[in-house]
Amino acid sequence: MGRPKLELETWGRIRRTTVNGQHTAVAYYRDSDGVTRPMQRQGKTGADAERNLIRALKKRLAPASEDLTPDTTIEQLADRWLDTKTKLAEGSIRIYRSAIRKHVIPGLGAIALQEATTPKLDRFLTTVSRTSGHGTATTAHVVLRGMFSLAARHGAVRTNPMADIPKPEAPKRTARKAAPNAAAVRGIRARFEQWDAGTEPRPDGDRRRRRPRASDLLDTTDMIIGTGIRTGELLALQWDQIDQTAGLVTVTRTIAQDRDGKFFVQQWTKTDAGYRELELPAPLIDMLIRRRVAAFSDFVFSSSVGTFRHPNNYRTTWRDALSETAWKGTTPKSFRKTVATVLRDELGIEAAKDQLGHESEKTTRQHYADEVHRGPAAGAILAQLLT
Repeated sequence: MGRPKLELETWGRIRRTTVNGQHTAVAYYRDSDGVTRPMQRQGKTGADAERNLIRALKKRLAPASEDLTPDTTIEQLADRWLDTKTKLAEGSIRIYRSAIRKHVIPGLGAIALQEATTPKLDRFLTTVSRTSGHGTATTAHVVLRGMFSLAARHGAVRTNPMADIPKPEAPKRTARKAAPNAAAVRGIRARFEQWDAGTEPRPDGDRRRRRPRASDLLDTTDMIIGTGIRTGELLALQWDQIDQTAGLVTVTRTIAQDRDGKFFVQQWTKTDAGYRELELPAPLIDMLIRRRVAAFSDFVFSSSVGTFRHPNNYRTTWRDALSETAWKGTTPKSFRKTVATVLRDELGIEAAKDQLGHESEKTTRQHYADEVHRGPAAGAILAQLLT
């Protein structure tokens, strides 16, 4: 019966000898391809040669990840993992970095990888879900699963301790705020028209004349209502995307944030489905012609100095305009819901999905198109019980 094979990526007994008069340590190493090969290293003494050989064997075991070991901390692993995410969008990197900085490092950062057990990580995610919400816990779950997948691939942990931890459960669905109906749309448009002109009524009754504002709330809102585009897509819109003759707008860009939180024009849309061509209603074409005549910037809805308008500033102006009205709390996204609901009723859920630039109908149905489950036409049948 032959000698049993060495386990994969392990070595046998180290033997000290001399080669050409130099202290040498020799061992057989079974490589990752299953082939057993002899390895040797020399040193000033036999012990020194053996240390050199062990160092070489360990380096051969994991040459690409020698800085990831069971003693590596989770904070160090997080830095390595982020360095590998070179193909992610800047916005995603920013979200992941924020979750690591605000939650993972404070809660787990000093723990060594060999100490990061499944129960410990599960308890951490449960705490994050309870204190910071389901969305934050879900992001932390994605980050930790990816981090420990990297550690497992590089041999720093035997198995991914996140493998058996399910995603945090979503909270029970609460009543969703209905999308603005036709009456609300008319009221908000009238309010924005007054706001842009500086003629909105004041709570204190002050009737002094005010200058018009460069807020463009009415025109931008009409663009959202008439196309259903996202706020970032709206503010990144440039004249080369508008075909006034054909009555079309091609959505190709959006406003995004980089890893440091700085806004920039991203030359692609949020999703692949976001790259889309949309028909412009006649009133929008008239509005765009008017703006094109007066344009001084490449951006359709530019800031006062011709650059793109920052989303945070735009949303702040929107909130200020509606703060003293019955429509307080209505957002640009609310009108996307209105568009989705109207198109779903008239053309079907797939048309609503395509208009809004969603990857799947599930997103449109669950988060945008208001849906009331209707019972059967049972009025005549149940009337029998009332007679």
